[in-house]
Amino acid sequence: MTILATEAPKEVPVPTAGPRPLEPVRAAVVGLGRSGIAHAAVLSTIPGCELVGVADSRPSARSNLRGVGYTAPGFPSLEKLLEKIKPSVVFVCAPGGVCARVARLALEAGAAVLVDRPLARTVAEAEELARLAAERGLPLACGHTLAFHPVFARAHAILQSGVLGAPGQVRSSMYLSRVFSSARQRAVAPPGSAGGVVAQSACDLLFLLIWYMGAPASVRAQWGKLYGDVEDELHAMFTLPGGAEVGFDSSWSVPGYPHPATVIELEGENGRMLASDDALELDLFEPRAGGSAGHSRLGHAALPQLARFDLAGEALYLQDAAFLAWVTGAPAPPNHAGAAFQVVRVIEALYASAREGGRAVVVAA
Repeated sequence: MTILATEAPKEVPVPTAGPRPLEPVRAAVVGLGRSGIAHAAVLSTIPGCELVGVADSRPSARSNLRGVGYTAPGFPSLEKLLEKIKPSVVFVCAPGGVCARVARLALEAGAAVLVDRPLARTVAEAEELARLAAERGLPLACGHTLAFHPVFARAHAILQSGVLGAPGQVRSSMYLSRVFSSARQRAVAPPGSAGGVVAQSACDLLFLLIWYMGAPASVRAQWGKLYGDVEDELHAMFTLPGGAEVGFDSSWSVPGYPHPATVIELEGENGRMLASDDALELDLFEPRAGGSAGHSRLGHAALPQLARFDLAGEALYLQDAAFLAWVTGAPAPPNHAGAAFQVVRVIEALYASAREGGRAVVVAA
């Protein structure tokens, strides 16, 4: 029997309102590529948030933003911005090679920081940023936007409810049609980047897996470098501390995926869960934690629409609003630096394993 569910199991809390800052905040955006422009658009729609400045070394990028109606003053660097403006929050969307330096400068200036994924190129860089934020008592987060996608956020709540019981086997994938030439790979992963498909795209899937089940104890990985010096695909197995295994597949060189397609399939002692960008499906052996036995499907369209502004989905708005809420006194969002730091550790272990032909590598605690 199939139940087209419109509600979560009774024990799963359902949010009724979107996040918002608890007091006015002044935000700046550094880096005006696709991500920076998207953040600027979202921030301009969040109640209580004022976009007070943007920075990019390219005059054309600053002109383009003015050309679409944004009046916030533009500067060639964060240093120049800070000479004139004191933002309370800085969104760092700079290229990977300078991202850590820009984030560090913002923290030293007393601003809370949200960094585009991943948190840093290396564990050492991530540790330095986390230490500085802790010393200054400033919020630091990373842009793992999938944690705010309504389906994947609900999947986390359902797993936390215990309806599936202990996980047994997990399979996951992220596919995207993005890189099919060496020139394109250099464009999306220029020198100084943290890596290829895992660091640039599939780290969002890594974040979800760690958020759902905790960091793996060890990993085994194989990669394919089809078009250049970084990986275009990576296939791995994670071993969780309890012994369960997680399959992980990622590629940005697969035809037919104009937008990232993420799927997580988890088998537990009381059934199975399938979470994708489109829907959440549950197959339960017996009723538990408010969930009904049998098959149920919760489509994306049936979930609460909490964002005030939809930019290729609700997740970016919800992420940025939740971060601003944290900055002004609300609880920390799931993508806080402590959680994002674990992603950097796993990426480093995956790359180490792939370099060594798939040898099992322990993930540092």
